[in-house]
Amino acid sequence: MKQNYHIDGMSCASCASRVEQAALKVPSVKEASVNLATDTLRVTSDNELDPTNIIESVQQAGYQANLILSPQEQFERDERQKEAKRIMQKKQLYWMFLFAIPLFIIAMGPMLGIPLPHIIDPVSSPLGNALVQFILTVPILYFGRDIFIRGFRQLIHKQPSMDSLVALGTSAAFIQGIIATIYWVISPTSTTGHHPIELYFESAGVIITLMTLGRYLEELAKGQTAQAIRELMNLTPPTARVIDDNGNVTLKPVDEVQIDDLIQIQPGESLPVDGIITQGRSAIDESMITGESMPVAKEIGDTVIGASVNSTGAFTYRATRVGQDTMISQIIRMVQEAQGSKAPISNLADRVAHYFVPTVIILAILAGVFWGLVMGESLNFTLRIVISVLVIACPCALGLATPTSIMVGTGNGAKHSILVRSGESLEKMHHTTTVVLDKTGTVTMGSPTLTDWLVDSEQDEAQVMQLIYNAEKQSEHPLALAITRYGQEQNFETLPVESFNSITGKGIEAQIADQTIQVGNQAWIESMSSIPNHLIQQAIQWANEGKTPIFAAVNQRAVATIAISDPVKDSSEEAIQQMIAEGLKVVLLTGDNKATAEAIAKQVGIEQVYSQVLPQDKAQIVKQLQTNSECVMMVGDGINDAPALAQADIGLAVSSGTDVAISSADVILMHNDLKDVLRAIHLSKLTLKNIKQNLFWAFAYNIIGIPIAMGVLRLFFDGPLLNPMMAALAMSLSSISVLTNALRLRYQRLL
Repeated sequence: MKQNYHIDGMSCASCASRVEQAALKVPSVKEASVNLATDTLRVTSDNELDPTNIIESVQQAGYQANLILSPQEQFERDERQKEAKRIMQKKQLYWMFLFAIPLFIIAMGPMLGIPLPHIIDPVSSPLGNALVQFILTVPILYFGRDIFIRGFRQLIHKQPSMDSLVALGTSAAFIQGIIATIYWVISPTSTTGHHPIELYFESAGVIITLMTLGRYLEELAKGQTAQAIRELMNLTPPTARVIDDNGNVTLKPVDEVQIDDLIQIQPGESLPVDGIITQGRSAIDESMITGESMPVAKEIGDTVIGASVNSTGAFTYRATRVGQDTMISQIIRMVQEAQGSKAPISNLADRVAHYFVPTVIILAILAGVFWGLVMGESLNFTLRIVISVLVIACPCALGLATPTSIMVGTGNGAKHSILVRSGESLEKMHHTTTVVLDKTGTVTMGSPTLTDWLVDSEQDEAQVMQLIYNAEKQSEHPLALAITRYGQEQNFETLPVESFNSITGKGIEAQIADQTIQVGNQAWIESMSSIPNHLIQQAIQWANEGKTPIFAAVNQRAVATIAISDPVKDSSEEAIQQMIAEGLKVVLLTGDNKATAEAIAKQVGIEQVYSQVLPQDKAQIVKQLQTNSECVMMVGDGINDAPALAQADIGLAVSSGTDVAISSADVILMHNDLKDVLRAIHLSKLTLKNIKQNLFWAFAYNIIGIPIAMGVLRLFFDGPLLNPMMAALAMSLSSISVLTNALRLRYQRLL
């Protein structure tokens, strides 16, 4: 079983690592994964889990955990909590800046040439200046107290985080200011220079203010990463008009709709749940679910999807899937799970983050010892170095680099009707070297269609086709259904059928008025009548094109041949040619006969074909391709594709397929279009590129920033020291830059 928890108090990758370790301490927990971008923990166990044990273990590590009941409830609660948090941070920032701005002016005014009143001038009134700085700093630290509470709590538990670094640095600056002031009162020094009393009150106050500002901006950016989920949830209406047993219509919250409830829909309304039309007809816009651009005609007996939009007529339908079982709920859940998963590339950042904070603390101490004892610098100089090192280090950027890109990338995929199950799947797709395509329903339409016919010139074509239609209308054979569909589209007249007989392996025979109609394979029709040569030649040509020819006889005289095929989708050839142009090896894998398979392959430009393959053998062929160091992507839609989808490095299922195929796939294509295979691969490449950019800047920032804060420029080039306030600003900007870069993925074109 799996459980999801919302975690409060995390601020960096080290926090995420601590929470995962705490969860793994609970017996029976097999896996624990934290997504820092959504502040969530997912635990997996083979047995039942008591949420209390998880919550207590996480609390002992210094964080708050709450069980998530459902994706929708979690999202809505998170949004409310995050909005409340943003409002609180905004209020805190207002008060903090109210004190921080005068604090900065009073502390730095003399250096910037800003005149100060005599009573707080550091030269004429050092004590007054120090006391005012102290008074202004205290409320700032109070409003930013969460940083100190979390930071020192994590230090006590020997699990330091970024908050611990900031808490140590600002506490040192604040305490130094108090000690320096007391020391000056006891032993006043000469009032020369800008600051007779060396104070770092402004560093403590401004650093905490900038930290809070950075966190506020991060929360705003994180809110944007959830845009895809928000848009999906907004598709479903909050209420439904339900018809009771007496025929009365009641407006109910969508959560209260039950299976078999009758729901009334008017033009322009969104459907609240999935179901089957029982009365009326309409055209329904399903583009937000399937990607189908044109409204789909629906009538009695047709299925409808919740969150789709009714375009024209009014109708009533019976609910078949409600709540968490609707298609839109499953899509939302899949997107959330993908956004909460980790990509293998994140393991590097996780390993670094685990040791990052302790390493920074050690570096800060070593830098202090070096400058204070080896170089003989003053205590204030040394303290400035230590504070800068503690404050500039940013494990946050490392922690946010991967999950934010995964969130935005999977959200962008959902917007394009591409549902990725996990971060691992998203990463693996860009390694694809071979694409294996199932034929039926993937390259082709997946439903037999009457494409051609030839009626003997001595016969009345319309009459013969009408007789064939009425005879085949009695049959359930897939080829018969193709003829029936065509007849309905052409509005053929329905004639009374006096008798009907289906002969297994041969065809059907029907009596209509005074005519006897036989429709079946060539051998059966030839057994009762010679077939004109031109009909046979035409049938051979169609067979070479991958079509299935059948023959018809009227009163035991062969009069027509008909071709039925599963036509290639309009976009298949172009999509396959694009794959080949991008260096991908494309393979056709089908259980169909060799002639049909090769004809379809030739039509779309595929050279390597495997035909007449059994379901279990499909997986074996995929495995064989993998032995050649190929990264194999399998694309299919049927039950017979499920083993191959599971065997492949990446399995893609089209949504028109079976539930078995979809459950075996890593990626689901909601729009039945092979171009989405390319879009999925491009999405993977763009996301991985974005993650690498984020990791590069996160590593580069820390690799460059920490040595500068340690005073390397002063030591080797007699350059400037880094002001602790500037270090805090740089630290905040590094996290914001990672989030901003990840958000660019929302606007990337996939093809």
